[in-house]
Amino acid sequence: MATIESLRSRFNEEVDKNPSLYHPIDVERVRTEEWQVKRYLEEFDNDENQAFELMKKSLQWKNEFGIHDRNDQYFPLEFYDSTEFLGRDKQGRYVQLEIFRNQYHLKELTLLYRQYVAHNLERIDRMAGENGFILLMDTNGAGVSNINLDLTKFKLSIIELYPGSLKQFFVVDLPWLLNPIMKIIVGFMGQKIREKLSYIKRQQILEYMDEENLPISLNGKKDKANIPDNLEKFEKCFKRYDLDEKVVDQYYSTRKIKRSN
Repeated sequence: MATIESLRSRFNEEVDKNPSLYHPIDVERVRTEEWQVKRYLEEFDNDENQAFELMKKSLQWKNEFGIHDRNDQYFPLEFYDSTEFLGRDKQGRYVQLEIFRNQYHLKELTLLYRQYVAHNLERIDRMAGENGFILLMDTNGAGVSNINLDLTKFKLSIIELYPGSLKQFFVVDLPWLLNPIMKIIVGFMGQKIREKLSYIKRQQILEYMDEENLPISLNGKKDKANIPDNLEKFEKCFKRYDLDEKVVDQYYSTRKIKRSN
């Protein structure tokens, strides 16, 4: 039977052979945190070979994608109205809310969107630990223009690189107009994610969460969004992403936001 120590030892040998493929933060986590090894074994019922291959794939991807190179403040303020951390559900699991009606897509921002999605997944995975997290997708008021299938496919694919993290996946108030698109999205899902998917109405969320942790838009009492401090507006930080003023104007026009300068 595979053990945490045997998989950890095997990974340490891999790092010794290929140190440039892994970020020091991830290497240290494997060496010191039990969950960062156990999660891969549990994914494959203690099959060490499969666990080892997914561990390598996951941690090599983190290094290549620069997961540890960006913090909350790297991303523009405007991105944070599409994603919010809501605290914990009644079982003590962290909840990430995604607000589809606030998601807008420009091809020039494809990489930045992906980096933002990956950053938030890494962040909530670290917060949640072995308890895992809940994904709450608020689709009320969303239209076809708010759905980016490529980005959704990307997110679903990287969730699989965080085994044991996603515990439940709720789609809230799905409009009939989005039913065909949701069927496509479900087709992107692996079997384990699909088994966690449920369609609910906002009234049902109170079965899982206290109203103090829910925004007013979801029949809760929280009137202030939980977002990081010291965020810059897109119009102030766009050069960080090697973008120009034309993209900034297009972004604000698409979102119907007036620029302040």
